[in-house]
Amino acid sequence: MNARLSPQDMDRLSGLMMKMAHSDKPGVRAQLANLVSQVDPQSAKAFTDVQIDAKLNQFMRKFNDDRLKERMDQVAAGKERQKQEVIRERKLNADQVKVLENIQTHYGFSDWKAAADIYAQRNPPVNKDLVPPPELKSSTWDFPTVPDKNGKMLEFKDYIKDPRKYSNDTAYQMISEFKRGRLPAAFQGA
Repeated sequence: MNARLSPQDMDRLSGLMMKMAHSDKPGVRAQLANLVSQVDPQSAKAFTDVQIDAKLNQFMRKFNDDRLKERMDQVAAGKERQKQEVIRERKLNADQVKVLENIQTHYGFSDWKAAADIYAQRNPPVNKDLVPPPELKSSTWDFPTVPDKNGKMLEFKDYIKDPRKYSNDTAYQMISEFKRGRLPAAFQGA
């Protein structure tokens, strides 16, 4: 294209080109270099610094992305280690682990120990000392018997004839056995 321009237009356009080529505003010089390379690749050699900056920026972005990915992998590995440690220490099963994940999601945190603490607070372990004995499966039971003076166990029909006498005899016998340091016969079968 051979456009004939007046000297004033040539001066104005060359001044504009100089301003754009030396602009300190971000991206102006890079955009101008891109346009020049499309129109006149030979003249684009004047913008080699822009090409070097673009390659350097690309390298830095990749480097930063790789570092970010590495840090994210380290954080994920640390969370997985913490998860496995909590599972091992607290002997959790798969259902309990799902509950811990739900607790983390609900409260918006990723600390496995904190989630396990919340779970333990809400689901305390069963104290075996406070658990009542199991229900009997039978509706029948035997009346406890007491020994007579010669140590034989009385039948219920004999006991019912004089319960006060046999109860007192048994109590005195147990007290004397306790005093001697032996376990009374009534408790030996228990």
